[in-house]
Amino acid sequence: MRASQTKSGLTVRVIAGTYNVIIGIDLQENKRKGCLGFSIERSDLGPANGNGNGNRKKANEKPAKRWLPNMITFPSVKADGPITTEASPLQKFRWGDYTLEPASRYRFRVIPRYGKPGSLASRPELAEGVEVEVTTEDPFNAETYVHFNRAAAASRAFEVEFPSITSEALLQGETKQAKAARAWLSRGIEEACLAFMDQARDSSFALHAAIYEFQKPNLLEKLGEVAGRGAQVQVAYHHRVKDEKDHTASKNDAAIKAAKIGNLVKERKAAPQSAIMHNKFVVLLKREGHGGEYKPFAVWTGSMNWTDGGVYGQLNVGHAVFDPVVASDYEQYFQLLHADSDAATMKRSLAHLTPVSLVLPDEHNVVPIFSPQSEDTMLRLYAMLCERAKCLMVSAPFALSGIILETLSKKSEGVLRYLLLDKEASLGKGEDVHLVEGDQNNSVSVAVTLKSPLHDFQGKVLEGKHESFVHPGIHIHSKIILIDPLGSDPIVITGSANFSRNSTEVNDSNTIVLRGHTAVADIYVTEFMRMFEHYHFRAKEAAKAKKAGGKGNKNGNVIVLAEDDSWSDEYYVSGSTSEHDRRLFAGTH
Repeated sequence: MRASQTKSGLTVRVIAGTYNVIIGIDLQENKRKGCLGFSIERSDLGPANGNGNGNRKKANEKPAKRWLPNMITFPSVKADGPITTEASPLQKFRWGDYTLEPASRYRFRVIPRYGKPGSLASRPELAEGVEVEVTTEDPFNAETYVHFNRAAAASRAFEVEFPSITSEALLQGETKQAKAARAWLSRGIEEACLAFMDQARDSSFALHAAIYEFQKPNLLEKLGEVAGRGAQVQVAYHHRVKDEKDHTASKNDAAIKAAKIGNLVKERKAAPQSAIMHNKFVVLLKREGHGGEYKPFAVWTGSMNWTDGGVYGQLNVGHAVFDPVVASDYEQYFQLLHADSDAATMKRSLAHLTPVSLVLPDEHNVVPIFSPQSEDTMLRLYAMLCERAKCLMVSAPFALSGIILETLSKKSEGVLRYLLLDKEASLGKGEDVHLVEGDQNNSVSVAVTLKSPLHDFQGKVLEGKHESFVHPGIHIHSKIILIDPLGSDPIVITGSANFSRNSTEVNDSNTIVLRGHTAVADIYVTEFMRMFEHYHFRAKEAAKAKKAGGKGNKNGNVIVLAEDDSWSDEYYVSGSTSEHDRRLFAGTH
């Protein structure tokens, strides 16, 4: 959901996802002189329609109010107790609040602050600021059934939430605290996958799944439980063996044996052995009457492998689409995988099932694309969309195709690109990296982890002993492209397919392209920026420390607020990245 208000030269726009909001602020330039930042107050108004997941409010109960926290303050002001934006205002034009509840109502009030540190004041016409009310999305609503886990960027919040977990071993355990901590890391993605499968209540339902890393006990056991109710359950799982280092097939076999579901599964092992059956989708089907034909009506897809690493260690997304047409396409794809069709058959069949065009439908739509493809049209489509975007957000764990990198290397006035990568190598090598990172329009954020019990735990579940041989150490695993996501015609590209030639022409994989779904785009934007900002901050601080030889800078790497309005100068330089960012998120461009 998006909402905005303008008053006396101050514009505030709030973009609400499920657990997060982004607050975009713009201040008319003639109100900038003397501004020391913005105080932001949040009021919790309770669950939407009385049945949300937020904190329940009694009749006539006043909303809980609090000033949003700040991590830094003015150097001349001694912090006494928690720091908030009331006395230490935000010196940015964009801020994220990542502590909300789904399907709940909130009011945000933004007040520009003037005066002096320790004695802040307000302009009379803006003394009350600007208020904006929003309702966060419901991730169990059929239209917005999108779930992201927390991932590694949450290490500081994890330490605050679970101070007694001081080692990786304690997080691995089966204590009540350890289970609660892992559920916190999942943040609903595992639970949503289980809930999706739980809809197959009896023999009138069927589940057809195609899974790459098929190893998490409770997910496999859920399939057995559903089959025990009389529902039809069929699974195609990865069983190719690339070389002696690849133990994915044997790990899958061991998990299947432990879960006692061998009668429900079928190996996907047709040549070439170098290909990966990289899907992670489940089709939900239903039939009318005894003996009728099962008809697909929904599909769960995304980037989450069925492993501890996929749920607790990496950034992943699970996305359900409740659309019989889309689900039918996935069901036909499943049947090809379940039949263990060879590469030639797959490419020939998919060319008819989901033909790829360089022209997307104009209307509000969901378009599935399946691999392997015979040509690189899919990558060219993505590159074309990226090139035309005024705002582009890309999340990529592995190397991007040269076709896409070529687009990212082109300079374009007035364009903002945000790249969230697991490693810098996703941008290629040498000159490719220099071209992309050297463009002021490209903001690059790379996964930089911090030493902590959470880091140790995630390192353990992501090492080769537990994960596929291609995944050790991967923290950003979501594959997402967002094209103008804050506009009226956003495009969301998401799924299991990486943006590479292998994913396009060699591996079994899937993607959905959603056009015009603004609520879904808002969820993806807020989750993307949550991770981007965390990692971007870490990377900058790591670079400062490295530049200082690991000894800190002359100020001890202490970050403080500016005591005059100079902090805002960069945001009012015509044509600058900061100016575009300010106006983009506030919606004043």
